[in-house]
Amino acid sequence: MAPSSNKSGSLVFGAALALRLALFEFPTLANMLGNQVEISTPVTSFKRLSEGVFLFRNGVPPYDGGVFHQAPLLLGLFYPIISSPLLVKLLYTLSDLAIGYMLLQITALKDKALKESKIREYGNKLEAPGVTGLTVATLYLFNPYTIVSCIGRSTILFSNMAVVAGIWMGMKGDRGLAMFSIAVAGYLSLYPVMLAIPVMIMLTDSIQDAEAKKRTILRCSAFFLASLSSIFLLSFVLTNSWDFVRSVYGTILAVSDLTPNLGLFWYFFIEMFDQFRSFFLIVFQIHVFIFAVPISIKLRKYPLFICFLLSTVMGTFKGYPSVDMRYSFLIVNLFLYSSFLAPIFWYLWVYVGSGNANFFYAIGLVYGIGEIILMIDTTFALLRRDFEATSPPDAADGSGWDREVLQK
Repeated sequence: MAPSSNKSGSLVFGAALALRLALFEFPTLANMLGNQVEISTPVTSFKRLSEGVFLFRNGVPPYDGGVFHQAPLLLGLFYPIISSPLLVKLLYTLSDLAIGYMLLQITALKDKALKESKIREYGNKLEAPGVTGLTVATLYLFNPYTIVSCIGRSTILFSNMAVVAGIWMGMKGDRGLAMFSIAVAGYLSLYPVMLAIPVMIMLTDSIQDAEAKKRTILRCSAFFLASLSSIFLLSFVLTNSWDFVRSVYGTILAVSDLTPNLGLFWYFFIEMFDQFRSFFLIVFQIHVFIFAVPISIKLRKYPLFICFLLSTVMGTFKGYPSVDMRYSFLIVNLFLYSSFLAPIFWYLWVYVGSGNANFFYAIGLVYGIGEIILMIDTTFALLRRDFEATSPPDAADGSGWDREVLQK
């Protein structure tokens, strides 16, 4: 980095640090955000985590009673610091800054790879450079969704950090840390196990020999499973029970806690007859995982984009989504519309009694539609870019195409 870039980076990260610490100085704000259903879900709520730590400290099995549904290692992480608000604030703030730094590094690695790739040639022109790593970090660190998620102390932050770390290590070519990070992400919130596929594509992208590539994939898969098994064993040692498997992953897969949230599951299964619940539950959960393999095959040249697309699929279709790190005019409006009206409809339904669940669920659908349109737009943009890069409209050999005809 140039000195000016270092100075700009210090200013950005310093401002992000100061902003978060300043907002944490308003306990009422932090508690209010922590109670918002758009931020805290049954599997990411800091309030429920605090209750789990309290039970654990007093010798009561934390997974008894159906309140605590988070991974045991979060108990171990917060056990020594839960009574110190300052340490909790610092943990969340520094974790958020770490994600911003890793996004900066990912962008730098991506730009370096693009500069070495001939696909930057677009006809007779060079492809315009993308945004800088510092811009990406700034967009993340000052994104209102990520800020409220941090101040609301949602534990989805730690899953996001593990995902971003896995992608960063995958782009660096560090097989061990990449697979371990994705294993940690999968352990914390289950769905990120899908990202093992694109991360392995990153790790094997530079290997030309087919046999060597197969051996690398097998080694990465073995290390991923070994890491996951070790983490599960450590969790058993910590809690002296396997109850966490049912309480954490059973809740995620069976959607047994139907607390309202921005997801598509809760209202559907409240209205569902019991005899049909198992069938539709399987259909809904398969819908989350089924995209991983076809997307990875179709877009195998773009493993970083696969990670983005699968992360958006998870955020849209999982049982307990929340606002975190999520743009045409329509998409921005949909997100703003849902962000402003969701708390209003929740208040009218739960506190005033003049609304009903349909209002709040409809806003969740609007939020989901925004994410789906975002996925469609970005995928179309990538495929269009790929097409134009390989078949430029002004090809010298006359094999080009008419841009106006294609657009029509």
